[in-house]
Amino acid sequence: MICALGTQREAVWEHMLAGQCGIGPVTLFDTDGYRSRIAAEVDLSEVQARFTPYQRRRWSRSDMMGVVAAEEAVEDAGLLDSGIDRARVGVLLGAGTGDLVRNESYYFTMRREGMDRARPTWIHNHFSSTPVDIVAAHFGFEGVRSCLMAACSSSTIAIGQAVDAIRRGRIDAALAGGTDALSRLTFAGFNALRLMDPQPCRPFDAGRQGMNIGEGAAILVLEDWDRARRRGARIYAELAGYSFTCEAYHPTAPEPEGQAIGSTIRAALDDARVNASDVTHVNAHGTATPQNDKAEARGVHVVFGDRAPAMPVTSLKAMFGHCLGAAGAMEAAALALTVSRGVIPPTIHLDRVDPDCAVDVVANTPRQVPVPCAVSTSLAFGGNDSALVLRQA
Repeated sequence: MICALGTQREAVWEHMLAGQCGIGPVTLFDTDGYRSRIAAEVDLSEVQARFTPYQRRRWSRSDMMGVVAAEEAVEDAGLLDSGIDRARVGVLLGAGTGDLVRNESYYFTMRREGMDRARPTWIHNHFSSTPVDIVAAHFGFEGVRSCLMAACSSSTIAIGQAVDAIRRGRIDAALAGGTDALSRLTFAGFNALRLMDPQPCRPFDAGRQGMNIGEGAAILVLEDWDRARRRGARIYAELAGYSFTCEAYHPTAPEPEGQAIGSTIRAALDDARVNASDVTHVNAHGTATPQNDKAEARGVHVVFGDRAPAMPVTSLKAMFGHCLGAAGAMEAAALALTVSRGVIPPTIHLDRVDPDCAVDVVANTPRQVPVPCAVSTSLAFGGNDSALVLRQA
């Protein structure tokens, strides 16, 4: 994991449990004139030394963050030491805008100073799928390779499709997750939609005003259960089920009564062959927009009924922002640690829970509690909803 809270899994986890906020002024580009001028930027200076001059020159922020997250995951899983056939290891990542920051710099330089002054190398990695290719080539993995783009559900869907590929016997293991970097386009777009809070966001709070964009990468090593156990791999959780659906309601707003996200959660539970009564925690999408949090809380009620008011729910976006194409993977990685370690990270900046969000929000301090089975949800523009079910290993 790499995000505004740190460049390594344990540092990120420690800062999450401490309720640290990684949101601050944007330094990557000029934010004059925007309603919100803050985001959750990643400090890449800590990891620059591991890259060659060529890589630093040609790779984008998304590429670098993806490789950092992948290297940590592969080493932790002992995948390269397991004798696995690299032709049967897939790479499936969710993405958003790719390397738009450098593309934008190329465009503005061309406009201001002429085409001769704009360096073509700035747009070398134009495609959002480039991180998938770079991560796969970095390790020599030749299995299923896919870049998923479904807005904020991209990396959750990528994880689900990796599970599907392993179940069908197409691959033995996969690097699955997402990587996404800040750009002017996304920052301006969400500001234009008036979805951005000028202050650090407050999921589920009665006074919430919107989201903060973040950037980062999280990659999981997914592997057939029996194979992982035989080789003695460190297993954090079982990814028992997943789902992805389309609300067909509105391009940018969630279905307000929670029926759509409720259907998505139920489909994931069905895939996992898990009863709703077995779930003890929900890691929510929790963007801190008025519409999202209310619809998501209602979805929890749709699925869990009388248990919903006491269902522990958390949103991590007030700490590392909304990482867009990487958001679902960030939250899935955090949930795997939650299930493994029995600690739920908090929803910070919460003063008063919105009465319309009648769930047990884990507010401001972590909660030590066994989490044998949990759900992570992702809601995206276009009505692209997805959910994962994780169980204790």
